[in-house]
Formats: sequence, structure tokens, C-alpha cells
Amino acid sequence: MTSAAMRFSVPANAQARVRQLVEATNARAAVHRLSPYALDISAPFLADYRDVDGRVIGKRPTITVTISGDLPRHQGWTVIARLDHDEEGETITSLFPGLPERDAEAARQHRAIENYCHGCAVARHRTATYLARHENGEIKQLGTTCVEPYTGLPIKGLEALWRLGTIKDSDWDGNEGGVPADLRVPVDEVLRVAAAVVAQDGRFYSRSEEWKNRVPTADSVDAYFFDRKVSQEWRAGIDAEPDAASTAAAVRAWALQGYGSLSEYRHKVGQLAKGETVAPRHLPTLVSAVAGWHRDQEKEAIERAARNSKPQGTKGERLTVPATVTTVIELEERHYGYHAQRRRLVKFQDEGGNVYVWFSSAATVPDKGDEVELTGTVKEHSTYGETAQTVLTRCRVTEREPVAA
Repeated sequence: MTSAAMRFSVPANAQARVRQLVEATNARAAVHRLSPYALDISAPFLADYRDVDGRVIGKRPTITVTISGDLPRHQGWTVIARLDHDEEGETITSLFPGLPERDAEAARQHRAIENYCHGCAVARHRTATYLARHENGEIKQLGTTCVEPYTGLPIKGLEALWRLGTIKDSDWDGNEGGVPADLRVPVDEVLRVAAAVVAQDGRFYSRSEEWKNRVPTADSVDAYFFDRKVSQEWRAGIDAEPDAASTAAAVRAWALQGYGSLSEYRHKVGQLAKGETVAPRHLPTLVSAVAGWHRDQEKEAIERAARNSKPQGTKGERLTVPATVTTVIELEERHYGYHAQRRRLVKFQDEGGNVYVWFSSAATVPDKGDEVELTGTVKEHSTYGETAQTVLTRCRVTEREPVAA
């Protein structure tokens, strides 16, 4: 017997449907006493997924399907192809599923005779005919009703097995134009794009900052991968960001350090960073690792600079210095009768790393990271840990333009 085999890949989530279709096809073929086909399915693996424009946007769990069996044969005859004849005189050849290459080549080389059947030798309008090939190389074109009498092969059984070819050619996405629900995106790519977006925007923007009329960083990353309306120039600019890949590697290393942390957030980010790919629904959490890494980098830089901090001015002296707000901490309120006074500890650092402290009861104070001009009266000099601090009182803080890098 000659074996027929088909091997193709489908999404892993289509496995049950493939089994169902093969079992149903075998059941129909068995009614006509044709041998069933065997089904083998590989273990799932990740394969590139291309969007409608051909761009690889992620990976998808995929399986390799192999359908194999004995090519139906009777007294040396096999049916190797179906010829569909349209009203314009064109003939479309459909090979029997899994046909060996020798038979496939014979079918492709055969010159079809429109509407003709070698079995009954009657020329009449037919929408389909079949090519039967004998083991001696002879090929006959047969009408539907002549296939079984001429070859001994049941046409309805053959048509049932022909459905195996539709399994291979089916569209298994089922996403109605969107991206598949089981799509995965490489972690390194997500972090690279996030780092590039932050570099171009100047900082990380959370979704809680949409009121600033800025696109949240996570939304920009999502658009890079999945928004088909995004301009190619914008994507090219993201891809051209020179330090994005190295920053992404540093962010991933930082995230992995948090795996197993008592901090639920650090553990979650570390868990996502451990994988090679991430589901789209987890993109915002993974993208936020870039902000966390930047915060830790800034904190370390501040702490390094603070080691050089020295007491500034003398008690009672009025100082004015350009500085950056490094810390804003809410303190316990003071109560005067029914009146509660809000208090905050604000720390500043100048370019030399010198640290200034202000215990503020003002209605408003600057935010962490603000670049300001600080004016205050020296109250005392103190030490916190190993850091020398200048404690100020009666402070006035005005915004200043950041120094260009």
C-alpha cells in the first residue's frame, strides 16, 4: 500500500477541534469500508506570529499535526485529484490529501478534458471530475458516478477523506481581525520598546497621569505591538533608540532580583521577567519595571551623592541654593483645638550632594523630583545615619527650569 501523509502547524488551542474533525472524518470513511487515518500531535512550542502586514508581533503556542494513512487503492487504481470546472472554462485541481509526490506530479502534468469522462465516454456539463491513476501509470478522467464502477473505490468515502485537506487549510485564528487571545510577546522586546518610549517621552507616564494629556507608557508599548494604525515612522524611531536594548537588559536584571521578594509588586514583576514571553494583559505590569528601575537608579545616585554632604551655612544664616526635591514624607498632624495642621518632611539636594531638610507646615510643598530654588534660614546641623544635613526653617521654594543635559 502507498502511504499518504500531511504535516502542518496549527495553534495549540485548536488541538481538540483537530481531533474532533479527524475522528468525524474517519467515522464517515469507515461507513464506506475505507481505512482510518492516524493522527499524531506534537508537544506545544512557541512559533512566530505575523500580523496582517507580515510583521512579527509575538509568539503563539503551536502544535505540529501529522495525519497519515494508506492511500485508498483497489485493483491498482487510486484517485489522485479532483478537477473543479467553473463556468468560465477554468479547471482547478485539488490533490488528494497527503498524496505522494510521484502521484501529485502526475496530476499536475495531466491535461484535463473539460466535461469528459473516460468511464462512460459521454461529454456533458460536469462541475467536477476525478483523476484516477493505475499503478502502471495510466490515468483516467472520470465523472462522479463513474469513479466507483471503474475503480472500485467508493466516491462518498473518498469525498469524506478529502475533508482532511480542509483541516490543513483552515483558518484557525478565530480572532475576527484582532490578535489571538493566546499570543505571547517576548519579554526582552517589551522592555526594549518600553525603554525606548521612556527615552523619547523624557520619563515614564502611568495611566493615572492621563489627565496630563500624555499617553501612558504602557499604552504606547501596546500600540507598538498591536495598533495597526500606528505610523511606521514612529515604530522606526522606537527601534532606532540607541540605548534601549542595554537599558532593557538592566531593567530585566533588576526585575529578576525582586523575584521572591516580600513586596508583592516586586515579586510579580520578577515572575514576569523570568519568562521568555508575556501575555498582552500583563504588559502594563512588566512595562512598569522600567519606572521602578529608574527610581532605584535615581535613589542610588542620590545616596551616593549624599555621602559627600557637608553642613552648609551657620545657624541663623539665610541661604539660597538651586536644589532637587529628593524626599516628601507625610508626618503626623499637629492639633490645635479643633484645627489640624498638616506637616511634611521635605528633603532637597544640591549639585554637590549636600542635603537640606525642611519640616514644612505650608499648605503646598514641591513634589519629589522637582527642580527648585530653595531659600531658608539655617536652624541647625544634624546627622541622619552617616549623612550630614542642614536643617532649614521659614523656607521659600520657587520652581526653576531643569538644567539641560
